[in-house]
Amino acid sequence: MSQSKGTQAYKEYWEEQASFMDQAPWNLQKILKLTLSNDFENNLEEFKFSNHSISKENEQLVLRLKVPYNYFDLDDFELKAIELLGIDSNWVKNMSLENLKCTHSLKKQK
Repeated sequence: MSQSKGTQAYKEYWEEQASFMDQAPWNLQKILKLTLSNDFENNLEEFKFSNHSISKENEQLVLRLKVPYNYFDLDDFELKAIELLGIDSNWVKNMSLENLKCTHSLKKQK
C-alpha cells in the first residue's frame, strides 16, 4: 500500500496531531510558501493541490499551505511538510513562512 501524499495527507496529519487540543489546528496568521521547480508541473495532478493553494507567479510554481498553530515549536516543521506532501526536496527552490494576507478566515472567527 502506498503512503498517501499531497494536501490531504498534510491536512490529516496536522489535524490528527492537534485532535487532543481544544482549539483549531491551524495558525490563522501564517502560511507556508513553497516555490517549486517548473519541472514539478508535470506531477501536479498526482498531488491533488487545489487551485486556491497553487499558482504561477513570475513563471514559478508557488504552493501556499496552512501551518499548524504550534509550527514554531516543531523541530524541522518545513522538512516534515515536504515529507507529508510527498514532494521531492529537489523540486523545492524556496520555502518560507509568511504572514497571511487574506483576512477571510480571520473574519469568520469573530
